[in-house]
Amino acid sequence: MMRFNVAQLLKEPVGSTRRYHLAENIQDLGEEEVKLTHPIEGAIRLIHTTEGVLVSGQLHTEVELTCSRCLESFLTAIDFTLEEEFHPTIDISTGGKLPLLDGEDEATLIDGQHIIDLLEVMRQDILLALPPRPLCKPDCAGLCSQCGQNLNEGPCTCEQPLSDPRWEALRALR
Repeated sequence: MMRFNVAQLLKEPVGSTRRYHLAENIQDLGEEEVKLTHPIEGAIRLIHTTEGVLVSGQLHTEVELTCSRCLESFLTAIDFTLEEEFHPTIDISTGGKLPLLDGEDEATLIDGQHIIDLLEVMRQDILLALPPRPLCKPDCAGLCSQCGQNLNEGPCTCEQPLSDPRWEALRALR
């Protein structure tokens, strides 16, 4: 239930609230490297504001990511906060079309049937909650730069140079 009809909420006084519990499976975030492996769960609150409807909540899910060092897949929990104000496109009293604000994001518009769709906003919040360089574990050893062996599984048999040859000119200054 990522879509909510807010027609009745918009007819009520400013400050009126609705609470919902989410347990929603999303199959595709539109990102190849991120797969949801667990439903999005949590509580959300919809509040009628002077501008529209404020949606807020604490949500949790689990995603499968690829480690940036060893390239292995791993699961990690993601906790994120949803807080977004949605603006109506149709006046609830008159049925007349309302002007859009400059730079208004389509994902935060309440459609003509007074429906809020949280899918795009949640997708964006999940992607923002992901680490920029995901690691399967903090001490991930990564891959050998010469043979590609996963160093978490054991050392490789490559002959390691004693020092980087690019530093030899500086070593001569000692």
